[in-house]
Amino acid sequence: MASICYCATLVAVTLAAAAPVAAQDVLPVVDGQPWTHAHSGIVIPAALDELPRVRSTSFTAPELDVSQSFASGDGRDSITVYIFRNTNGAVPLWFAQSQRAISLRTDLQDPPLGVAPVVFTPPGQSAASGIKAVFAPKGIDGIRSTGIALFAVGDWYVKLRANSATLTPSDMSDWMEGVLTELTLPRGTAPAVRPVADCAPKLSFEADTADSTLPDASLTVGVRTPATRMVGTRWCLDHVVRGNQAVYRPDGAPDRYLLATGDNGKAFAVEPQGTSDASYYSANLIGTNRTITLVAQARMPTPQRILDLAAGERAVAAIETWPTP
Repeated sequence: MASICYCATLVAVTLAAAAPVAAQDVLPVVDGQPWTHAHSGIVIPAALDELPRVRSTSFTAPELDVSQSFASGDGRDSITVYIFRNTNGAVPLWFAQSQRAISLRTDLQDPPLGVAPVVFTPPGQSAASGIKAVFAPKGIDGIRSTGIALFAVGDWYVKLRANSATLTPSDMSDWMEGVLTELTLPRGTAPAVRPVADCAPKLSFEADTADSTLPDASLTVGVRTPATRMVGTRWCLDHVVRGNQAVYRPDGAPDRYLLATGDNGKAFAVEPQGTSDASYYSANLIGTNRTITLVAQARMPTPQRILDLAAGERAVAAIETWPTP
């Protein structure tokens, strides 16, 4: 049974979703030995394409959000493999967030695409359920191409980031797929995907005023059970709020959205609840190991209002979602 905590102040945890650098701990590995992800069975070898493992990081224990980095001795070629829990959204959404994160990096100076987003079939899967793209930075010393690939394995996302001082974007695209074959990935099925398209039409909001918060007696409504999640066959991008905070909608729905706050699975889920006689909007920050509930709203809040509620310590409950019930 997942635990539910009603707290006066959860803002520190809530705002962690928007922090530029997440807390990091060392992920224990044995030198020279492959590492097995305890929850998915994914095996990452001690070297990828002869690049030795140089760093292992845990962002959320126990192995809910981890990474392992590999690099050449001169640093001219590098690979990082991320594994994080699938709690919401879909591959196209988190690929779009990861792609934007690269575009926003000041050290890469908004690099142009060398290989536009394209679907591919991950090892062990039968459908084109992954997406990859490669950037071609201009005038950046030591980086000729930088690529990203993302796909799902069961209840987990796998993301590959690669940099090279020598590979062309086309060669980088091939290299990434070759590296993925060196991982041991459980066989399974995942749906075919397509890159995210823009939503049309865009969301429409009523006037966003402070009185949209429900009375105090109703502040704790909207607490979602851990098994509940916003689902969609195809997600679209409604708009970017700022930076890497962006709004996505499932199947073009006009009454709900996910506000993604980064590129590793954290997002606010905003959707209607209740009946026609007693309806409201819930707003929940879905993280790797818990869901944090903000005060319920009388109508669909704008993304900026959600961010303001989080910044204003308006969280009312937290549901621990790991271990799963």
